[in-house]
Amino acid sequence: MKCAECKGKLLCGRSKCPLLEKYRFLKDIKIDSRILNPTPPSIFVGRIGYPKVYVGPLVSLNVNPVYADSPWLWKSIEEVIKLRTSLLRVSRRFRIEDVREEKKELLELQEMTAAIKPVDVEAEIEKVNRKAEFDDVMQPMGYSAIAESIRLAENPKIPDKVEKVYYDDIKAFEGLKYLYNHGFSTYYLQKIFSAGILGEKQNRKLVPTRWSITAVHSILGEAIKREIADCKVIENTLLFHYEHFGNHFEIILSPERYFFQLIEIWQRKSFWSPKEDWIGVDSEDIRPKKEYSNLSGGYYAARLPVLEYLRKIRRQASVLVIREIKPSYYAPLGVWVVEEGLRRALKEKPESFDSFEEAIAVASRRVENVKWRELVTRQTSLSSFFGF
Repeated sequence: MKCAECKGKLLCGRSKCPLLEKYRFLKDIKIDSRILNPTPPSIFVGRIGYPKVYVGPLVSLNVNPVYADSPWLWKSIEEVIKLRTSLLRVSRRFRIEDVREEKKELLELQEMTAAIKPVDVEAEIEKVNRKAEFDDVMQPMGYSAIAESIRLAENPKIPDKVEKVYYDDIKAFEGLKYLYNHGFSTYYLQKIFSAGILGEKQNRKLVPTRWSITAVHSILGEAIKREIADCKVIENTLLFHYEHFGNHFEIILSPERYFFQLIEIWQRKSFWSPKEDWIGVDSEDIRPKKEYSNLSGGYYAARLPVLEYLRKIRRQASVLVIREIKPSYYAPLGVWVVEEGLRRALKEKPESFDSFEEAIAVASRRVENVKWRELVTRQTSLSSFFGF
């Protein structure tokens, strides 16, 4: 059903119209021709027109800039929409390679992004696009504005380790691993990766925000796979579960060599599947995953927290993740919902079983769609594990 035909009558079967929800929060937002407001700090790099893209900070108009960029603190879909659509995307157009020339304006954008706390930004607004954006990978965003100029209004504080990576001129994946292993969150790393802060100077470039999110998840996940490749397997079958933002997760870890499978179930009337249930699946073994997942960025966002858990306990396991998305997930919020959901699930005390079959029987009672069980794959032979 096309939204233009529906006009908010909920003919699509959703419980709420995401377009109307966006407008409900946006209608009172006013934008002056000159702004002086804090950025969370954060940056948005577009992909339209690539390799010449719109780049700029997300500026807080009427919300706490720190809270508006802290997904691990958010509590409801309505809150996320309100927070994120209260951030104005202020941007100018650059070539992705312009970061190599160390232009003053781009250097200031990089400093805004790398700062450890909000910094004030001054901008002269040329044109405002009053259309918010929702995406299956990125967090929601509000209005966008083309600026004649964007300037820092104060000196930002940048972490020493980030400056070290920037000036040491090391490869992007090495910089990512170094900062990640020193406690920097994936959310922060996605932003500085997008801003072209990482990598050897002659190879640095701006990376569209949507791409940087999945790239960071993918790079870090593959690095951890190499770390746990020689670890022993877990002793018992473990089952974790968690639910938030209309997303229900079941995670089964079995005492076998590393294997990862994600099964996604979009219930009828959930955001991307209004008419019928849809089930998708993808999997991998310990070898590097070469093909981009048919489940998009959600696959890599689900894999990373599981690998983090295995690295923490210094063990391997065969992993099955079931993600069931319910109609209450009425607007796409980004893959952070998956990443945070898995992290929170794995912090809970697991149920322990003697067999995979026992665990899957218990998980099945909490998953409404039963057809997913036909898609479960298990790595059963050493030949498949060592079949390089």
